[in-house]
Parts: sequence; C-alpha cells; structure tokens
Amino acid sequence: MRITKRDGSSQQFLPNKILTRIKNRSQGLKVNAHELFQKVIPSIKDGMTTTDIDELIAFTSADMVTTHPDYSLLGGRLLLSRLSKLIDKPLQPVDETYDFFGAITFLKKYSKKVDGSPSELPSCMYERVAKHLAKDKKEYKLFADELKTKRINCATPIYTNAGIEGRNGMISCNLTHLQEDSIDGIENTLTKIAYASKEGAGIGLMIDNLRSKKSDVTSFSAKAGGIVRFADMVQSKMRFYKQGTRSGSCALYLSVWHRDIMDFLELTLPVGQEELRTRDLFLSVTINDLFMNKLLNNESWYLFCPKVLKDNGLRPLEDLWGTEFEAEYQKAVDLGIGHEISPKKIWDSIIKSQVESGRPYVFFKDNANRKNMQSNIGVIKQSNLCIEIMEASKPSYTPQCTLGSINLSEHESEKTIKHSVKVLTRMLNRVIDKNKWSDDWSKDAGEDQRALAIGVAGMADFFAKKKISFESEEAVDWQHKIFRTMYDSAVEESQKMAEEEGVYPAWEGSPYSRGIRYTSKVTGRVVAPSQREPLKVRNSLFLGLMPTASSSILLGVFESFEPVTSNLFTRRVGQGEFTVINKYLVSELDDLNLWNQEMMDKIIANGGSIQNIVEIPEDVRYRYKDVWEISQKTLLDLAAVRNSYVDQSQSMNVYHKDAKYSKISSALMYAWKIGLKTGVYYTRTKSKIENNAKLAGVSKEKPKDSQFECFGCSS
Repeated sequence: MRITKRDGSSQQFLPNKILTRIKNRSQGLKVNAHELFQKVIPSIKDGMTTTDIDELIAFTSADMVTTHPDYSLLGGRLLLSRLSKLIDKPLQPVDETYDFFGAITFLKKYSKKVDGSPSELPSCMYERVAKHLAKDKKEYKLFADELKTKRINCATPIYTNAGIEGRNGMISCNLTHLQEDSIDGIENTLTKIAYASKEGAGIGLMIDNLRSKKSDVTSFSAKAGGIVRFADMVQSKMRFYKQGTRSGSCALYLSVWHRDIMDFLELTLPVGQEELRTRDLFLSVTINDLFMNKLLNNESWYLFCPKVLKDNGLRPLEDLWGTEFEAEYQKAVDLGIGHEISPKKIWDSIIKSQVESGRPYVFFKDNANRKNMQSNIGVIKQSNLCIEIMEASKPSYTPQCTLGSINLSEHESEKTIKHSVKVLTRMLNRVIDKNKWSDDWSKDAGEDQRALAIGVAGMADFFAKKKISFESEEAVDWQHKIFRTMYDSAVEESQKMAEEEGVYPAWEGSPYSRGIRYTSKVTGRVVAPSQREPLKVRNSLFLGLMPTASSSILLGVFESFEPVTSNLFTRRVGQGEFTVINKYLVSELDDLNLWNQEMMDKIIANGGSIQNIVEIPEDVRYRYKDVWEISQKTLLDLAAVRNSYVDQSQSMNVYHKDAKYSKISSALMYAWKIGLKTGVYYTRTKSKIENNAKLAGVSKEKPKDSQFECFGCSS
C-alpha cells in the first residue's frame, strides 16, 4: 500500500510513522497511543494523502473522547500541526492548546482563507488582529501577549475582518430605530439593516412607531399592513442579504401597548398560517412597570396605534418611560382611543410562545432606564440581537457596540482579571477607531457613544477549578469580586485613554460628567452633587454579558456565565456527532479512581446527570449539578448581583425542566422585581421524559459505525 505526500510524490506506507506521530503529538496527555493507532490503521486506504491520514487520526481521536477528554486535545493538535506543515508556519504554544472542536471551529470560521483553504494558525490570527489594532509596538505586544494566553477574547467580526483587505465591519451589535412611519422611513430603515447585515452585524430593530394593521393609509382608503407584513419584509431582507453563507439575523422589539402586539407574539410559533409567521426572525417584547402592575392587580390594559396617538397630539409612547409614560398613557386612555384587553391575555401569549419557540425575549424597559448611563442622549427603547446591549437609540441614529470577553478559565484572581480588562478596554477602543461603518446612522451613533461591552466566558470552568458550586455563598462572593473588578478596571483604563485622546463626544451632560458612576449607589460612593468631580472617560458604556457561543468553543470553555447544561452532550461536526464530557468532572473522578467505562455508561444512562450515582462523593455531585438541576431563583439572584456592576445587560437564558406556566411566569415576574433589564433571553424547556430518554442524540450504546466524512475531505 502506498500513500501520497504533500509534494505529490508517492511512498510505501509505513505504519510505525503513524504511531510515532501520535506519540509525538500526545506528549503530556492521558491518551493510549497504541489503542488509537489500532483504531486508525484499518481505515487507511491505498493512495491516501498524508493530509487525509492526519485528519483520520484527529477525527478518530475525537471519537474516543469518552475514554478521556485529552483525546480531544490530541485531535486539535493533529489538525493544527497538519495546517502548520501545509502553510509552512511554526506552531506556537497557544496553537497546542486548541482542542478538536476549537480547531475545527477555527479552521472553518476564523482562519483567513486563500483560495478557500485556511492559511493561518490561531497564533497568526492573534498577531494579525494585534497588528491591525495597535497604535504602536508597545500596544502590539500588549494585545498579542494577552490574546495568545487566551486571557481575553475578541468578538467574531474582529477576528474574521481585522487586517484583511476587503473586509470592513468589526463591530457586532446594531440597534436600529425605525426611522419613520412612512414609505420613505420604512424603505430607508430596511436599506440600512441590509447594509448592516451584509457586514455581519446582529440587528435589534425597534418598531413601536409603526402604525397598526387597524390604521388607515391615505391611498385608496385602505388599511395598513401592520407589524406582520413589516416583519415579513424584514425577514426577506435578512434572507437575501446574507452574511457569507448564512442569512442575516434580526430581533424585532415591540412594546406591550402596541395595537398589533397579539399578532406579533405569534410570529414565530411552529404552527399556524404561513403568511402570519416569520420564523427566521427573533422577537423581543418590551414591557414597562405599568403593564406589570396592571397584571398584578388584574386591571385592564389598553393597546394603541402609534398613528392614532400622533393624530391626537400625544407624545410617542416609545420615547417615554416611568412616570412620563404613565401620564401620557393615561391621557390616551381618557381620550378613548385605546383597545381594552386583559394584561393576562398578553402575558399568557408571551408564555405560550416561549414554551413553543423559546421566544420572545423579554426586555424590561423601566429597569433599563433607571440605570441609563446614556440618559443625556435619550431613552433606552430596545436592545440588540442577543438582548445584552442597552443603548439610547433614535431615528437616524443607530447605536453600535464593540464586544470582547474575559476568559475566566485562564484567571485565578482579581489582579489578573484587572490587567486583562484594561488591555481589552484599550483594544476595543482601537476597534472603534479603525472600524469601517456600514452607514451614516451607525457612524454617527457609534462614534458619538463609543460603547463597549466586555463580557465573560468560562464561568463554569472558573468555578470548577476552584471547586465552587453555583449554589454556594462563594459563588455570590465571586460574582461581586469579578464584576466589580471588571467595571472599575474598564472605567480606570477609559479615564487614562480620555487623558490621552479626549472624552467620548456625547460625554457632556452624561452621568459621568456629573461625577456619577454606574456603581455609585451599589458601592456607597454617593456624594452631594456639589462635591462630585467629573469623571472624564473615553467610553459611555463598559460591561455587557454576551452569549459567547462560538468563541467559547474556540477557547475550549463553557459558555458565558452559565452553569453547564449537561456533564455529557454531543456536538455535530460535518456529518458526524461526537460525545463531549465535562473534563473537570473526569479529572476529579480520575483522581478518585472512579473514572472508567462503567462510570461513563452510568452518566450516559442518567442523561448526563451524576446526581443519582451514589458512588460519586456527595460534594462532587453538589458541585457538578447541571443548569436543569439548579434552582432558577438561585441563578436569577446571581444575575441580580451582576446587574449591580454590569452597566448594560446579560444574555440570560432561563431553564425549566418542565414547561409549566406557573414556573415560567414566576421566573419572569421575579426577574422584573429584582431589577433585571433582560427578563429572559431564551426560555429553555424540556420534559423529564426527554431528559432521561435522550441526551442530545446520545444513546447508552455507542454507535457501531462512528466514522464519517472528514472536514477537509468534505470541503
């Protein structure tokens, strides 16, 4: 049997070379090189290239991850060492830290491509980004060093676009306000979101000012299309103006006082008339305190068409919050121009849609505006695609936000977190300086506000390493420590940059210009207005906790600030599925001499849970509860702690083991009462039957044939 080398020449196949390669790449890992070698050899065919063989070893290694998580690290090393040879670039230490899924994600999504093939290693990507953003050699070293240790992470558009000719936007989040309830206003807005989508932005679109379907239009004495028909146009735009191979993404924001709210809440339901559904869109319902109080007191609620409000000389309700909203709402009620409805009917529809589709998101407008650090700019009327960005939007003024995260799994103390936040704050400011905006609305607001959203990845990793449970007092204490440190450090670096380069353009009149920090009330720093010193800062906002979905895979950590969803789950790569096991749990069980195939089978049989496996010590079981086994009130309370320091918001999912109305309703009500701005991102539900019978496609019996087409071969 012969194989083909990279230069095209052919040579006799020498099996021992395969074994040597496995041994060389698995140094320091708990893997059985001989066992992996025996699994690989039968699949090698005459004429295979050395690249094919490397991929075969990597995928076979990943298929053995249930034996030990280190097999995933070996798979990542093999894929990236193969790329190192192909592009003639030496591996750096950071390249050795990517596991199989991180390497696959990097190769498919992040690595710069030449003729469709990856042309850089992770280390090269970090150097490219640092070089593009840095103002001088000192900043370059600062940025590159922090990226290569994986202590910080940039949002995907920064990695994929920075320093690459022909690529433009590096900013992830776009908060668009419907310009006007007119043909020109609608068409202008649709054009702007098309350009933003093309550049890769996730869009939040506020449409409170669009007239309802019950409203008249001047031509032909007809009725308006309303929210449903407008949503259909937005969906078409997102489908047509793609982000590479995927459709664009947009979340529509509509308030509970809008006349079309009931139709809006049915847009993503899985059943119903197709012309009344826009399932590719994401929905968020905007709820104010008045609605919640009417709901609690079982009082009537009224819906209004924004055009009718305008025709009657009333102020736009979307521009108001708190007592101002209540006064104008009551004027509209007194004029008799509202449609009476029970608030419970709307609430029931929200929960029904969440059970069936996981949406709508819930945005608590008054909670957001009570802590609005952009109050001099305007009212927070909406959020973004992932409901963690809280910025003041206006017609023809589209807020932008620059994202990055702190990888907590690479930190042990507040001291290292402080340093990383400062570096990331400076780096994200350089993103704003060098960004190419998609349109003038975005440029005006983006440069005016200079908003940052620094989040976290790997909270579950951080706790696992410190042997802390999400349900413990230590978890609460660390929420305070981490997010207080992050906010203070970001502000401190922003103050330093303001000294160097000036305050952000919209600083005058802001809370900071009046000496007020977001955390002033929390930390007891409140002083009399006459004694306050202005805080000159380069940015209007600093912290926002995003989902970190793909970046967490890239880093090899658990997502954002959430507990693990399961100690055992599957990931799909190409045409195959791989089982993933919680590496921290395996490490502890290994130390206790409890990790073996029998234990693995028990975890599979228990749906990824270890709570009923009595051989495992009680303290270990307590710490490794998955998100379905932790009280949601506990997680909401942790969110409330973070809310004291996070000046934007949190992409906070809520998990309900049983899709019971009472539980979902209670969680939303509690989130509002404790002051959360994001009531919920996704509402996750599953039944006990599903939990025990299924594990995201994993059965107790391992598939007899787990081979599948390799990534490289299927391209």
